Amino acid sequence: MGAKDVILALRWIRNNIFIFHGDQNRVTVVGTQSSANLVSSLLLTSVSEDLFARVIIQSGCALSPAEYKSYSFEISNKLYWNLNGSLKKFNRTKLYEILSNASISELLLASEELFDSTEVRDCQRLINSFGLTVERTKKGAFMNKFPLEVYKSRLANNDVEVMLGYTSLECLYKLKGFVNNRKLLKYLNYNFQYLLPFEGRQDEYESKRYKKIRRKIMDFYFVNGTIKERSLRRYTKYVSDQVIYPLIRQARLHTGVSFNNVYLYRFSFKGSLSVVWNTSVRNLNWGGATGGDEICYQFRCKSADGNYESTEPSERRFIKKIARLLANFARFG
Repeated sequence: MGAKDVILALRWIRNNIFIFHGDQNRVTVVGTQSSANLVSSLLLTSVSEDLFARVIIQSGCALSPAEYKSYSFEISNKLYWNLNGSLKKFNRTKLYEILSNASISELLLASEELFDSTEVRDCQRLINSFGLTVERTKKGAFMNKFPLEVYKSRLANNDVEVMLGYTSLECLYKLKGFVNNRKLLKYLNYNFQYLLPFEGRQDEYESKRYKKIRRKIMDFYFVNGTIKERSLRRYTKYVSDQVIYPLIRQARLHTGVSFNNVYLYRFSFKGSLSVVWNTSVRNLNWGGATGGDEICYQFRCKSADGNYESTEPSERRFIKKIARLLANFARFG
């Protein structure tokens, strides 16, 4: 439903942009992290055709294993019980009423507690509780095919100019607990079966195929296939690749069907405006950038307002460069 709201907003812009002296043929849609999943999906749905000319997709994509589950009432039921009591009989009208009156903090708290550890294990993939879904009906659907099926049938929006980007250490900001206590890393050796980025059919985590994949991943990322106290950088790389790999995969697939330009960038600049790094893992003396660090270089962030005047000359030059890069893409492609 959120995706359908975005489509309505884009239609409104197309019909009314001339009032603001804008050009309906030069609309650019930008999405970062969780909203990047939705924006990248605009490339895969027929309902978005002719509503924009360009998209900028940062740190997320439609091919993430956490996205696109077939619609079911399971999440609706769980949400209802979390917000209204576990013993209450499900009532859809009552759920709508609760959702209409719930605060953002209440909804976030309820969504974080939807799945217990057993369900996460059995799902065997990343879970986005309110991710995009494939709808059974064709009429009025945002998506009625999974993204890979759309690319396979070459039905993607092939006339849009696309820029995709990611940061070098995408998921470092999520690992604050490991940064502060590296001894915890050793426990991942015994719980790694919960960390595999599965898609497609689900396998029982004790199966031979699952164990083989687990061993291959651990051998690839970690010295002697073992996670140790000094493995933080390698583990950060592995968790970040769960975001980066599907993004690069979508870039390649879209390049294969597109008649227009597809650009890919990697952001690794670290400075005083790297607000996510500086608030989550301030004391970690590594180079690179984590998810969200690029935003305050592209736009003026209120949270970093006092830092702009005191930035080094090299950092000011970098701000001008990246702002010009994005502005030129939005204006000229």
